[in-house]
Amino acid sequence: MFLNMRILLNIICFMVLLLNCHETKADITVAMVAPKAGDYAQQGIELLKGAQKAVSEINDGGGLLGKKVSLMTIDDQCSDSIAVSTAQMLSIMKNPKINLVIGPYCANSFEKVADIYAKSQIFQIIPTTVNYSQAKTIKKGLVKMLGFTNQQASDFFSYYNSTFAGEKVAIISNSKDLEGTEEAKAIFEEFRKHGKLIVLKSYTYDMTDKDYDKLAEMINIDGNKVAFILGTSKNIKKMAKSLKEKNDKFVIFTNKYAATNEYFNYLGDFANGTYFMELRGKDEDPEFAETLVKLRLSGFETEGLSLYGYSAIKLWESVVKQANSLEYNALSTKINDNSIKTDFGQKLFHNGTPEFNENYAIYKFDNGIFDKVY
Repeated sequence: MFLNMRILLNIICFMVLLLNCHETKADITVAMVAPKAGDYAQQGIELLKGAQKAVSEINDGGGLLGKKVSLMTIDDQCSDSIAVSTAQMLSIMKNPKINLVIGPYCANSFEKVADIYAKSQIFQIIPTTVNYSQAKTIKKGLVKMLGFTNQQASDFFSYYNSTFAGEKVAIISNSKDLEGTEEAKAIFEEFRKHGKLIVLKSYTYDMTDKDYDKLAEMINIDGNKVAFILGTSKNIKKMAKSLKEKNDKFVIFTNKYAATNEYFNYLGDFANGTYFMELRGKDEDPEFAETLVKLRLSGFETEGLSLYGYSAIKLWESVVKQANSLEYNALSTKINDNSIKTDFGQKLFHNGTPEFNENYAIYKFDNGIFDKVY
């Protein structure tokens, strides 16, 4: 077992160095850990695109504290073993030495991974919201940039209660997908807090051995009119289509980042009427205005999670400048209990967690147009 792990570690080290050898002359190295293939590839690609833009801006402006920054990208495939091996590999690298890790995107062995980075004194920023399990992990140099996914559950309940109150709701999740099961728990907790559990029922894809039509029939027979669909992009698109084919009036909610662009291609006209949740509305939010205008004037169009990959690097840049240092302890001290300028406005962090979670916006999709309803 030990030999196999060492072999895997050496292979990963070799591949990363081979792919990034042209970057090793930079003074500062940032590693982004995100999926490049599989169910979450699009999210990883979007995050990377934003991070690349931020690094380019820093270098075009003369670098950070006068030093050039390079970006190393690693595909952890949303795998527990590879996430841990990646952290071990990055923690022992000397040339280049890793100054910052952005990620991982998936919650793979999160506590173990964060512990490796903390012990190695590598500053770590999670660029998206984190789930309940991740929220419990507190490390000196670990920053959860946007807060917790339970905010999505809270915003979903608020909109449901004002628009569909009393209608039965199906929460559909993939039992093998940690992100989805954690979010399902958060939604149940939100309905429980408000005494509304009677309208809520849970379903998983393995209840019907991934027979989506059979599961859709079961959900309809149970009298549900609304569904929040969780899981991989494949789960979401197939479940949504089966529900719509059974009843084209069925109200569907899902997370836009999880659904990805495949959703629209797969569902066609059935995609109309879908409610998509994503992190707070960008164009309408004045705190985003300056950043968005600047990016668009430079020809960069923010798509999906690219804004958050960009903002993670810019948050780190802000902390480095305020601390006037790249040193781990200096950055860890500066990020905690200090007001930090971010692309989301001034933020106060405590134990690496923002004082307030980022809210989610809800958009209703119809005929190619996303109409913000919440």
